[in-house]
Amino acid sequence: MDPKTSTAWQRDHRLVDGVIANLPLFWGVAAPILAAIARRCWVLPAPRGTTVAERGARLPGILALAYGSIKVALRRRDGGERLLRLISARQTFGESIALLGKASPYHAVALQDSKVVVIPTAAALALLESEPRFVRGLLTAIAERNVQLHAEIEAATLLNGTQRLAWYLNELAGNGGVPTRSVRLPVSKTLVASRLGLKKETLSRLLRDLVDRRLIDVARREIAILEPALLGELAEASPDSMRGG
Repeated sequence: MDPKTSTAWQRDHRLVDGVIANLPLFWGVAAPILAAIARRCWVLPAPRGTTVAERGARLPGILALAYGSIKVALRRRDGGERLLRLISARQTFGESIALLGKASPYHAVALQDSKVVVIPTAAALALLESEPRFVRGLLTAIAERNVQLHAEIEAATLLNGTQRLAWYLNELAGNGGVPTRSVRLPVSKTLVASRLGLKKETLSRLLRDLVDRRLIDVARREIAILEPALLGELAEASPDSMRGG
C-alpha cells in the first residue's frame, strides 16, 4: 500500500497545508509556492511531556506549532529552569538557529498533546533566495522577537518582583492588540514564576499584595484587572518607591 494513500498521511498532509497557509511567515506568498513548501514538510507528534528540541542538538528546520502548547526554557544544573517563551498554535520557533545551523541553546517541551510541523532548513533557505515575501515575514518575526527579548531583559534586570508581575499582566492584557480587563494565566503559577524569575511562593505573595491594593482580583488562573492605569504605572514606577519584590 502506498503510504501517501493512507488515512494518516492524508490527515497529516491536510494539517501541514492548513498550518503553512496560515503562518505569518508566509503571508502574501503565492499559493503554488506554499503548496511546494508544504510537500517538503512533515508532522512531528509531541504528546505531553515530549522533548521537541533539546539543548545542544540541531533542529531539522523551523518548527511551527499546529496545535497544543510548548514551553521553551533554559535548565539549570540543579534541575530548575527559566521559562523563556510559550509557543501557541500558529507560532513558530527555532528560526535563527535552524537557518544558522547552530545547536539549540534551550529545551522545548510539550505542555499538552501537540503536533509540530517541521519546515526543513533547506526549503527555508531556498525561499530566502527566491521569495521576498517570505524574507519580509521572517525578518518581521525575528525583529518582533528581538523587541520582546529586550523588554524581557529590561524587566528581569531593572524591575523588582512587583514591577515584573505588573509588566507581565499588562503584556497579557494587551497581547491581542486590544487591551482587556480580564486575563487568564496561560500556564501554571509555577511556570509563570519561572517566567518572571521568581519563586512560586513569591509570586503568590505579590498577587495577594496586588489584590489587597485592589488593583486586581484573582480566581485561580483568571485575573481581573480592576485598575489598568494604576497597574501600568506600577510597572514603570521607581523600584525604590515600591513595596515587595
